[in-house]
Amino acid sequence: MAFHRIATLALPILAVAACSPEQVIKREPGSWTQKVQILRLEGKGATPQVKAQMQAMFDAMAGMAICLTPEAAAKEDLAQTMEQIGPRGKNCKIGKRDETGATVGLSAVCPQEGGGTVKLSVTGTNATGDRDMTMKSEGFDAKGVAEGVMEMRVHAVRSGPCKAGDITPPATPAVKN
Repeated sequence: MAFHRIATLALPILAVAACSPEQVIKREPGSWTQKVQILRLEGKGATPQVKAQMQAMFDAMAGMAICLTPEAAAKEDLAQTMEQIGPRGKNCKIGKRDETGATVGLSAVCPQEGGGTVKLSVTGTNATGDRDMTMKSEGFDAKGVAEGVMEMRVHAVRSGPCKAGDITPPATPAVKN
């Protein structure tokens, strides 16, 4: 399993925040920015140059503000997103799911085509206007041998109501709970 499979599973998680149908702290609608810091990048194809290029891309995106609409905030569900990001319709299986209160913790195992798995984990703090999470993606081949790791810290902050220059992502379908 190449590094790109690990990254393909980890990157969609950046766009969502931890929420579930139980009493959780939901992100408040408004203007959000996030800073991503790559903490660890190891495996085939994960050279220092690749890490530097990825970090430069994340640094450039840090200046962009996203308008989180009330409808989008109500639909956010990190665990549901993790289950659906497995490639070619193969769903990830959620192991740990703690999304209530001021901290979050999720884990999932995602089967890969041709064998092997990717293990995902998210831990961090959760508030209506501030999220600080560490996300880790670990790839294993069909024999269980480690192939690579990508770990990043994502800190998202709400700065107030949506502004004229904010990017508003298209609406997504409601999550089935």
